[in-house]
Amino acid sequence: MLVDSWPRTFYPHAWPLLEEFVRRIFMLCFVVALSASLIGIPTMAKPANRVSVPLGLVMQAERAHVGADITSGGATIYEGDRLETQGDGTMRARLGGSQMYLRPSTITDVRGLPNGFAASLLHGTVIASSPEGQTFELMANGATIHPFGKQATMAQVTWVSPNELLLTANVGAIQVSLEGELKTIEAGNSYRMEIQPEEASPQGGGRGPTHGGRNHAIYIWIAVAAAATAVGVWRALVSPSSM
Repeated sequence: MLVDSWPRTFYPHAWPLLEEFVRRIFMLCFVVALSASLIGIPTMAKPANRVSVPLGLVMQAERAHVGADITSGGATIYEGDRLETQGDGTMRARLGGSQMYLRPSTITDVRGLPNGFAASLLHGTVIASSPEGQTFELMANGATIHPFGKQATMAQVTWVSPNELLLTANVGAIQVSLEGELKTIEAGNSYRMEIQPEEASPQGGGRGPTHGGRNHAIYIWIAVAAAATAVGVWRALVSPSSM
């Protein structure tokens, strides 16, 4: 009792000031700790999953991958995903109102468009279809293939080599662009597109280093050997059961 009452006995006026000081220190520490915890809430609440926007859905797949994951159908496709079929595998995907069919041994990267999708073909064969008012872009070897107009369209693009593509307009016309050059392929036609660099032009009338020219395309009409198969794929893509 003597120890407890000693400060109050000898410093009766200082004790209330000490209590007020301790109370203020406690409140200050409490406010700082509370502020720190509130600042950390947004970071802790941020979702851990990817922030990419879903583009579509794998409808059917066999021996196929979406990104690094094996899929047999039902997988969600996100912006920038790589779609790949191995060996004799195939994949059918819905991307918004459009669809894409990957033939065996095909690799493509996909991204979204305001009214469709775009795909970069790295290997293999892709069949892309879009209903009226929708569109697609298929890019390969520096060329871009898309519907000519707003009508329903289906196109098949095969990557043969870094300098050669096979292009088929199955339903509706398609337009091919390469470094400013445009080529329209009407429905029912197929072409082999050979991409060749322009001959380099020397500086100073034949002296000095040469400037590399732009690429240009040579189109060679070919018979549509896979027309029946392509039309069958088109009917499958637009059938009510596929909606």
